[in-house]
Amino acid sequence: MAKQIYRQFLAEHWGKILGGLAGLLVGLVVVIFGFWRSLIIFTFVVLGIYAGRLLDRNDSLRNLFQRFWSDSD
Repeated sequence: MAKQIYRQFLAEHWGKILGGLAGLLVGLVVVIFGFWRSLIIFTFVVLGIYAGRLLDRNDSLRNLFQRFWSDSD
């Protein structure tokens, strides 16, 4: 019975729980490393997630670079 209540709670409040944990993680990283170092860390994390997403979609990094630096003059 308790497991069912726990699962229902997680299903109904998943975004709040995930947001709270993300906020806790960001807060701890800023306190430990400082604002600017934390900003650099999070930038690289976001770039890594984006690169991983491209690999999951079987999209190549060459296509990514072509989108940003196309030869359309």
